[in-house]
Amino acid sequence: MADAVRTPHRQPVEIAGLSHHFVVGGAEVPALDRIDLTIEPGEFVTLAGPSGCGKTTLLRLLAGFMRPSEGTVSVAGEPVRGPSEERGVVFQQATLFPWLSVRRNVELGLRLRKVDKAEREERTRQHLELVGLTDFADHRPYELSGGMQQRCQIARVLANDPDIVLMDEPFGALDALTRERLQEELLEIWRATGKTVLFITHSVDEAVFLGSRVLVMSPRPGRIVLDESAVLTENGERAAPDHLRALPRFVELREAVREAIVAGQQPA
Repeated sequence: MADAVRTPHRQPVEIAGLSHHFVVGGAEVPALDRIDLTIEPGEFVTLAGPSGCGKTTLLRLLAGFMRPSEGTVSVAGEPVRGPSEERGVVFQQATLFPWLSVRRNVELGLRLRKVDKAEREERTRQHLELVGLTDFADHRPYELSGGMQQRCQIARVLANDPDIVLMDEPFGALDALTRERLQEELLEIWRATGKTVLFITHSVDEAVFLGSRVLVMSPRPGRIVLDESAVLTENGERAAPDHLRALPRFVELREAVREAIVAGQQPA
């Protein structure tokens, strides 16, 4: 598994004085308010909060899809001015091309970047193996389950070898058992690759299970109201995914995150 990826660049994400608003019907609608945040290289940061609090807006600003109204977003000291191959995005829905096979979907970014054919094929093979889709490489996306389609999307993003992976509720539409299985697989992939991950979720349980650090945002305009380390250990070592939910610290963190979300929704 470790052969499937290179050692990532160590690129911190730095957000300073970030505010953003949209213009709707001629009026400014605030989305984010004065966010200061640093994401260290290799962290798995989960971001939870109520609907409409600006989670996806923050992710899009990090991806370079939008420019902030105020403040700065930078990676390794360089301002984010647009999309970059160094930042891969996994969307809520698996944005796969139905006429291409799983293999061709995964290698698409490499093909567009004109990566050498032999390297392209090898990296595609490695990442299909990484997400457990080797036996489905020649299937079309519509022949796969929803969970397998999301695995394919994750493989396509990782095959491009970004340093930072931005994930916008990628498991939100899946059934509970598939979601839990993919959560465990994603943790294994993160531990194997060492990527920096920002993962947006509405699920308190998912935020604590996946994150090495958990953030909670207030209702719009979004502010960071909770920032907690979530590195859970057992017998002095990082706990295995199938043991996490039984740990007292997991339960404690889950309640802290839930309380922060509920408190933010109470009338002033």
